Amino acid sequence: METKSADLAVLGGGPGGYVAAIRAAKLGIKTIVIEKENLGGTCLNWGCIPTKAFYHVAERIEEMKKSQIFGVETGSLSFNFAKAMERKDRIVAAQRQGLAFHFKKNNIELVRGAGRFSSSESLDVEAENSQTIKVNAKNIIISTGAYAASVPPFILDGSQIIDNIGILSLSEVPESLLIVGGGVIGCEFANIFGTFGSKVTIIEILPRILSTEDAEVSNVITKVFEKKGIRVLTGTAAEEVNKSGGRLSCRIKGGEVIEADKILVSVGRKPLSSGIGLDSAGVETDDKGFIKVDLHLRTNIPNIYAVGDVIGGLQLAHVASDEGKIAAENIAGKEKTMDYRVIPWAVFTSPEIGTVGLNEEQAKARGYRVCFGIFPFSNSGKAYITGETEGFVKIVTDRDTGEILGAQMVGPRCSDLVHEVAVAMKGEMVIDSLAETVHSHPTLSEAVMEAAEDCFGLATHFSR
Repeated sequence: METKSADLAVLGGGPGGYVAAIRAAKLGIKTIVIEKENLGGTCLNWGCIPTKAFYHVAERIEEMKKSQIFGVETGSLSFNFAKAMERKDRIVAAQRQGLAFHFKKNNIELVRGAGRFSSSESLDVEAENSQTIKVNAKNIIISTGAYAASVPPFILDGSQIIDNIGILSLSEVPESLLIVGGGVIGCEFANIFGTFGSKVTIIEILPRILSTEDAEVSNVITKVFEKKGIRVLTGTAAEEVNKSGGRLSCRIKGGEVIEADKILVSVGRKPLSSGIGLDSAGVETDDKGFIKVDLHLRTNIPNIYAVGDVIGGLQLAHVASDEGKIAAENIAGKEKTMDYRVIPWAVFTSPEIGTVGLNEEQAKARGYRVCFGIFPFSNSGKAYITGETEGFVKIVTDRDTGEILGAQMVGPRCSDLVHEVAVAMKGEMVIDSLAETVHSHPTLSEAVMEAAEDCFGLATHFSR
């Protein structure tokens, strides 16, 4: 049996694992990464990157459809799904090559295969050639990620009833698509394939889609979806699924039957923590299989850390990456902790959603005397210029201290705009600072400034 040794072994090469490895290597730690598939994990290969590649194709289609209002005559519009798929694959391949370059540049060794703990300081890797490689390491970071969950009566078959991996591998746009679950993944794919030409229906068991977002944000997306012809059914669930003649039929609560060519199941994700020998290392998990960690990302075994989707919480690529950095810094002796108070995230629907911190309801539940400011994009000169006037920016503050507690926004480029508020929160700025910062005109970022001004009732272009 071949044996390799390092200061750090990282089990899993997704956004938590590869970022941890690069940070550790830059800190002078000899690092080995164990990965059985392609580097980049779900995010690069079957999630963030390919999905957003499709999203930007959908954005171009929407722009072309309304180009006449700008005086641009395009004639008949056609869409080549195969070329869009090829472009998506090229983007993913280029990003993989980039990661390989960074590994080589930082002298990170990649061991390909499925890793399993044999002790708290060693892993056995079943390599591609059926050879077993033993990796010994003083410290280990677990970043094995998560996989798409399924719920009865939906059984994933990889062809008709599919998950996020399956829908990114289709050979053609389905004529009709039923999406089970109105969370982030479901709504992003509804937006994409609705624009691509599919007849889309979303069924969601909760009272509204995007239930983790502010209710006002959720309402904007629901109305936009309905305008686009995307059917949104909330407070309902599937009771039976049948296959006949290459088509699917789904009977939902109340008796209605919905027919579809494909069904996308997007009802959450489960941790990839079984089958990696956690018992041999003594690592503890909760009752759902998520690995338990403290704010240093340490498990109950002092030399073993865990990051990313496998520990639960906010299952976002950039959260996993930050956790990876913190874990690597701690292995280097820096004793850092995660700050989950300021985690921005985005939902790539059209219009986009940007969120950070607490919403109004959450802030009130924590006992704050809440003050909020709001600014609609319909009052923004730049939004009128671009023809994107749906949505708003809302900033939530502590009335007593001026502390910025969070922001919720839905509208053009909100996936980027939200970071202005995130930086202000991280820097512990008060709302006055945002309100008094001069913003260039005309820009979408003025909406952030005016929302901050509205906290004092002083917005120039908006009056409640």
